[in-house]
Amino acid sequence: MPRLLRLCHSILLATSTGFSLETVSYVNDAAALPVGARTAGLAGVTLGISGDPSHLALSPAGLADITRPEVVLHHASLYEDLNLAQDEVYVAAPLSFGTLGIGLSRVGADGILRSDRGSSPNFANPATFSATDWIGSVAFAKTWFNHRLRAGAALRVLGRDIDDYIGGGAQLDASAVWLQDGFRAGLRLDRGLGGLAVWKSGRSEYAPPDLILGVGVERRLPYFYGIGALAWETAGLFGEQSASSFSENDARPWIDPWLALRSSKLATEFRFDMGLVLRAGCEIQSLTRMLDFLQGQDQEGQFGESKGSVSVGAGYLWAGKVRVDYALVAHPDLGNSQRISFGIVFGSKPPKPATETESSPSKYLNQEDTTSLDSNPFNDSLTPTDTVPAKPVTSDSTSVKAPLLAPPTQVATPPIPTKAPSLPDSTPGKVPPKPSSPSDEWDAPEQQAP
Repeated sequence: MPRLLRLCHSILLATSTGFSLETVSYVNDAAALPVGARTAGLAGVTLGISGDPSHLALSPAGLADITRPEVVLHHASLYEDLNLAQDEVYVAAPLSFGTLGIGLSRVGADGILRSDRGSSPNFANPATFSATDWIGSVAFAKTWFNHRLRAGAALRVLGRDIDDYIGGGAQLDASAVWLQDGFRAGLRLDRGLGGLAVWKSGRSEYAPPDLILGVGVERRLPYFYGIGALAWETAGLFGEQSASSFSENDARPWIDPWLALRSSKLATEFRFDMGLVLRAGCEIQSLTRMLDFLQGQDQEGQFGESKGSVSVGAGYLWAGKVRVDYALVAHPDLGNSQRISFGIVFGSKPPKPATETESSPSKYLNQEDTTSLDSNPFNDSLTPTDTVPAKPVTSDSTSVKAPLLAPPTQVATPPIPTKAPSLPDSTPGKVPPKPSSPSDEWDAPEQQAP
């Protein structure tokens, strides 16, 4: 793989005549920020979790989980007192041939103090400048093999304005996920052929691609009235420098397996049937430090001074139409970030299929779970072998009630007599004639007593 990276580097160097190309680690770093509050609340984990419109950035394959169009607005206040904000609008729409996602992001900071090299800022009359990154994203996802394989790609174009330094960049991201029986396994290729940025001064920067793996499982938990999901995702496998928040060492698995494990991420989410969603995510490093604290051990010298990032979040979907998500992310060095997303879902909920398998796409995004009565374990009046009779569908609302009498065709009514019956003989010692059955038609001859 390093040979492949050097080859890509050489190709870009050959095609950038007149520019000085430099390989760096964090070019287009604004594009590495999570999009939306939900992804941030899951610590950036995307491969093992059902997708939503925010997946158009980090894992475009997740767009294939969307069943209805949705428009989302997102605002984030990043890293406490740094006065850094992230504002976004993105749209996802399922089409007959796949799912399309379009997004626009602005990441910027205003009021940054300006000072000359070697001198202190003039706080009495401070000079300030702004730094802004614009990111435009176009993504597409499609499914194959009866919706089990979903794959997608995203083109991201960046524009950067830092005071008088102007530049632009682009990168290609892609991901693929296999879904079967509630289990997910996927891979994500960050920066595809690499991320390239070109500055007005003539300097060019290149960042090599990176590969991320992830797995997850999703199951209905009927006694908790909802669906639970658990996912795990690696840090970058190709980069010499770790993509973690707590270490700059080489975290590739074949170099330092223990550091690679602690740099990986874990996320969980629970979606209640009523529309409430709770989620959390973290780097494994934070769990390691928590265990050390519970055991009364100080492992800062062994595991580093940082605790790893932790995030929590919640969301709610009103009437299948309006969605709100919130996330709080605690970065160990840069402080806390708060994010909120507001989404509007269009269209009606698709009908539930007659036979729904666990490998079908998750209904988190655009519809609520509708479990039928014959499989509802909370209905005490039913046993596993009971069935619920179907209600007749008529325009008369009273027709759903069970009839009190048998149908008219099942009621035996005697025929109308053709002639009046003869009066009984009042002579003593005679027995009145026996009433004849309806089949006698009331004209059978009278019988005398012996």
